[in-house]
Amino acid sequence: MSTALEGVLLIDFGQYLAGPFGPMIIGDLGAQVIKVEPVTGDGMRLAGKPFFGCQRGKQDIALDLKNPRGLEIALELIERADIVHHNMTAGVANKLGIGYADCKRVNPDVVYCNTWAYGLEGPLARFGGLDPLYQASAGLEYEAGAAHTGNDPLYYRFGMCDAANAMLSVVGSLAALYHQRVTGEGQELWTSLMDGGAVYSSDALLVDGVAVPRPRMDRGLHGIDACYRLYETQDGWIQIAAVKETEWVALCGVLGVAELADDARFAVTDLRRGNREELETLLAARFATRTTVSWTHALDDAGVPNEIPLDSLGGEMVLNDADNVALGMVAEYEHPRMGTMRQFGELVQFSDTPAPERSAPPLVGQHTREILEWLGKDTATIDDLKTAGVINWPGDDYPWIV
Repeated sequence: MSTALEGVLLIDFGQYLAGPFGPMIIGDLGAQVIKVEPVTGDGMRLAGKPFFGCQRGKQDIALDLKNPRGLEIALELIERADIVHHNMTAGVANKLGIGYADCKRVNPDVVYCNTWAYGLEGPLARFGGLDPLYQASAGLEYEAGAAHTGNDPLYYRFGMCDAANAMLSVVGSLAALYHQRVTGEGQELWTSLMDGGAVYSSDALLVDGVAVPRPRMDRGLHGIDACYRLYETQDGWIQIAAVKETEWVALCGVLGVAELADDARFAVTDLRRGNREELETLLAARFATRTTVSWTHALDDAGVPNEIPLDSLGGEMVLNDADNVALGMVAEYEHPRMGTMRQFGELVQFSDTPAPERSAPPLVGQHTREILEWLGKDTATIDDLKTAGVINWPGDDYPWIV
């Protein structure tokens, strides 16, 4: 095998982010991924960057699933699939004719994954939703804003619960695929955006019903500890993560306050946490006396973990960094309308089955004709389907969609 998932076929009916991101990652591991989207395109195409961020390497067929002829083609694809993956709200797939029972009828051992919003059961199961709702309901916005200090809750960032949900779907789909390979039996599985939120709340723990103290942000949102936070310098900021006693002692030496290492108020980790605000005031005063670059060189030499917070310029710095390119963390390809595109590259690296060469995110229906020919459709049939609006491929119909 040239790739880890060579020979695996996944049919992706997902739209927006939580659906398509998981199939893209599975495709990165070597599976063939066919994206099935409406003839007018995935709803997130008009959003630009978020769409491109979860579509690379896929073949694309634009198909009207509400048309019986379109559904027939979808079921032909499902018949050949190892995994079917989508993020439709409860009941929608069944109405379209591609629910688990429909898929199992044409492919008894299929692995069928849905990335729900609130989950399979309960009063909210029938609802869809968007990422901030799950940041809120998982308590992430409260924690991110340090609302326990009197601050307002804070919306953290776009798509984090979507991405966590999608990665859970990757793990679940591959586990179900392994089970299928061993037993010959497929199954249905699901994850949810609520599950994604739970990933980021996994440090929450109750013992005998009582919450175990967890790291919490300070009022200024600089960090969770005096030695694990951002400090303002003479010309910017620096992040430190001095978690070992040796690093604490070295930090004091670099800052020119070696006496703090022996100060009874800060002698051990628990005391430093208990006297956090006092210690932060002392360290902040020292950091403000020199430039960021000066501090990072001194801290590096002393073995104190630190980094300079960078403006990535929308990813431009990160995706053009020579070290990142050398590590395989950057992928580059030519998009037929957008030009040269760069995106994050390999997330998992294998010694013997490296990631396949990637292709750019597809246009709407870019591979429609090719896929239909693979299914055995002749030219006359394909042209007739196009005329009837059952299928689509790149053209003048929707020129604003890339």
